[in-house]
Amino acid sequence: MKLHHLFLPLSLLVTGCASSLPNTEEMKDIDTKHYFVESNFKDGNAGMSWIVEGADQFEFNEFTFEKVNIDKTGVNGHTSGAVQQEFATKLQDTLSQRIASKLPSYQTKMLPNRTMDVSVTLYDIEDIPEDLRVTEFIPVGTVIGAIKYATGIRDRSVRMVASVDLVDEKSKELIGRRVFVVNDNGVLENDDSKITLKMLEKNVQQITSQTIDFVMHVAYEEKS
Repeated sequence: MKLHHLFLPLSLLVTGCASSLPNTEEMKDIDTKHYFVESNFKDGNAGMSWIVEGADQFEFNEFTFEKVNIDKTGVNGHTSGAVQQEFATKLQDTLSQRIASKLPSYQTKMLPNRTMDVSVTLYDIEDIPEDLRVTEFIPVGTVIGAIKYATGIRDRSVRMVASVDLVDEKSKELIGRRVFVVNDNGVLENDDSKITLKMLEKNVQQITSQTIDFVMHVAYEEKS
């Protein structure tokens, strides 16, 4: 497999915490071997993608969802171990069902039967201060926002970094990787609020959508 150098566009250096793209340091922590480019899907899902050279030569006719991994180093103390596990289980069940229904497997005698293994890793689940709103950039509003920020009572948001890995089951070769960010703005009331499963459940469909879009793109659209 040919390796590429990491490519990070200038946009990553100036995006704020509410961006749907990972920042430079996050990309370095996740993958420094491959050449990533920003790519958006038709439904608006943005992310950074790497696809192996010659991916259009692969003929996949079976798809399996392997597992949801959680990198514990990026999960802060506001997300309990139980919530992490419950979320991973729900995400795995949803992805398995969607892949089975959206990407039905078929056997063929005309082409080698080739299976793509799909997995998801969550690198960060953290709470961050909510950005100052544009309407607060007036003298009084700015002061109020700054006071809330300093005292820890300002609304906070949940930010999650995820990746999708596509692997050829037989050779164990990495075919593609996509890294993206999911944001839940203003769902936490203050510094002491805990991240709950109900909050994270909102992200299941978005992560599932990113995953399915990426599989479809690599398995089919790369051939067009």
